[in-house]
Amino acid sequence: MESVKKGETLIATPKWFIGLRVAQIVISLIIVALAGFFIHGYYHDALGIAIASGVLTWIIALYAILTEHSAGCRPGYNTWAVLSLDFLMIVLWLASLGANAAFRSSFIYSVNADCYSDGSTINSGHCVVYKRAAVATPTGLAVLSSVAGVSAIPLLLFVVTFAYVAHFFRLEWAKYSSDVEKASGLPTATPVQAAQSQAFIPQQQQAQPQWAQQQHQPTNYAAQNPAYDPYMPQQNTGYAGAHYNQPAAQEVQGSPYTPQGTPAPGQPYYPPQ
Repeated sequence: MESVKKGETLIATPKWFIGLRVAQIVISLIIVALAGFFIHGYYHDALGIAIASGVLTWIIALYAILTEHSAGCRPGYNTWAVLSLDFLMIVLWLASLGANAAFRSSFIYSVNADCYSDGSTINSGHCVVYKRAAVATPTGLAVLSSVAGVSAIPLLLFVVTFAYVAHFFRLEWAKYSSDVEKASGLPTATPVQAAQSQAFIPQQQQAQPQWAQQQHQPTNYAAQNPAYDPYMPQQNTGYAGAHYNQPAAQEVQGSPYTPQGTPAPGQPYYPPQ
């Protein structure tokens, strides 16, 4: 899991994926050539963005191809780096498209001007025009339109490469996350498993030892100490603090003993008639 978090896991891509990287290089080369042609006559920041995006595209596409398919360059591969660089190129090509389209839309007036070149590499064109920053010929306008329009192609190509790598990197992340959960012995319970576990709770309670169940049973003091009933026959028990017991009832001539007074020791006792 640590290797996935660090981006060291290689996201293998199919063979046609190399074609996307090559197309990124080729199309960006065309854009750089068109922008350079216009810059030879007049430099603008929008064209500078297009050239910078093209050069970075060559570096990033070659990095992705070599680190994935070359064993000698494999240690330099990092999934986070590939995703970050692809996202950077999406932003740059979007900026190039918008800036060059806005620059092209600024040429809306037809003028007559006398232009010449002084032979310089950049900004060699000079035109005698009053209150105009620059003048473009029909060829120059077509080049600007091409730079703005073709910038959308590498933009879409980088969107595809970014989405592909991000999708399979997400799958690798999810796979290794599930493996970690299995190794820890704490899998996520499904609703069916949760219901089954609830069904076994009464059986587990029945399986407790008897002494554990007795601890949870409330003591019935009413059953242990019943209320006194004067009409119920009471058991003749001795006084708890005495050392003797009361003698049981005696029977005389088949009749129950009914004391009518306590006779003195040694005197005979005569039952009533």
